[in-house]
Amino acid sequence: MDNKIVVIAVVAVIAVAGVAAFFLFFNNGGGDSDEKGLAVIGRVNSEGSGILLVPGEDTTDYIAADGTLIASGWGGKVFATPGAATIQHVQLMDLASQMNLKFVSYSEGAQLKDDTLYYMPNVASFADFVNATKTAEDLVGYIIWEAQYSVGLENGYVGLALTNDLFPGHTCCIIGTSNKYIVKNKDVLETFLATYASAVDKINAALNNPTSADYATLINIAKNRVSMPDSMTDAQKEAAIKSALENVTYLYADNSSGSLSKLESDIAKLAEQLYNNTVIEKSPADLGFSSYADLADAFVKDDCMKEALRANYVKPTSMTTIKVAAIKGDIHQIALWYAYDTGMFEANNLDVVVSAQANGPGVYTQLANGESDIGFLGAPPMTIRCMNGEQIHA
Repeated sequence: MDNKIVVIAVVAVIAVAGVAAFFLFFNNGGGDSDEKGLAVIGRVNSEGSGILLVPGEDTTDYIAADGTLIASGWGGKVFATPGAATIQHVQLMDLASQMNLKFVSYSEGAQLKDDTLYYMPNVASFADFVNATKTAEDLVGYIIWEAQYSVGLENGYVGLALTNDLFPGHTCCIIGTSNKYIVKNKDVLETFLATYASAVDKINAALNNPTSADYATLINIAKNRVSMPDSMTDAQKEAAIKSALENVTYLYADNSSGSLSKLESDIAKLAEQLYNNTVIEKSPADLGFSSYADLADAFVKDDCMKEALRANYVKPTSMTTIKVAAIKGDIHQIALWYAYDTGMFEANNLDVVVSAQANGPGVYTQLANGESDIGFLGAPPMTIRCMNGEQIHA
């Protein structure tokens, strides 16, 4: 055979192989498949919610002195929640399960049964709860995030329990984004995460030093950013803020290196629990995974947080807009506002535009529709909506 023909044939094989490798790279490492769906990229807080009772209710009817739940006290009662996919709603459902009570949506005028705990969803704030009690006479309690719980205490409502005590160390809010945004805006995203983490550190330092100027700044920011009834005095608002801050644990990752391995484990357990309770319709197998652990491993991504904390990113050289969806008036997410109001984002050339949402499902919708780049929301709504909406990809 002519040597030239042999050489051409070899080059052709190499070229074809190169094209094949090129397409393999795009299909498995650098193309559209990596840009589908949503991901969890950071923590926001753990704990930080509570259960209120209307004035006149006796806490000993619900929880014994040793902390045991009294099923006969909860049965036939109606509790409000901020939304069916929120962490507070999921926790109330969990409490019903622990007491072997059915968990059913409340319909006004329906005969209440002693073997059932009833819920009224979409009550977004303490003020909404007060209004709901005026028309729903059977409504006796409310499970809600801070600072709405502490606002209720300042207004004479009865504190039944903190979720900190009922579910110690539980995962609460997380930071979510799209895989597409991670791929296309990695440095900007890591700049945002580094700035946010620094704000969390400042808040935690301020909470450990309540006589500091940073603590005073934190209180003022929270009073301006957290939703509270206009009828409250400035002193009442400040008292509610200080109480709420004591009940929230502010985080950005599981540890200072940026690992999210515990969060990953928590979400795997959460997904299994919610699937078993038929809240989630899609199983890991339906989404192409062999287990809940494998699903959580694909869903929770800590590379960006780790790189952010190592300062291994290139900060934007000019102002760059980031659209962030967050829950309106929620002290869980106060580090976002601390960084915003103290100019930390601006100092890093980030123009953060916040879209206020009523609850976590609202934040999810913003992310899923591409209307926001980053979202601050509870782990349950993120997990529920992403699994049901097939937004987690193997």
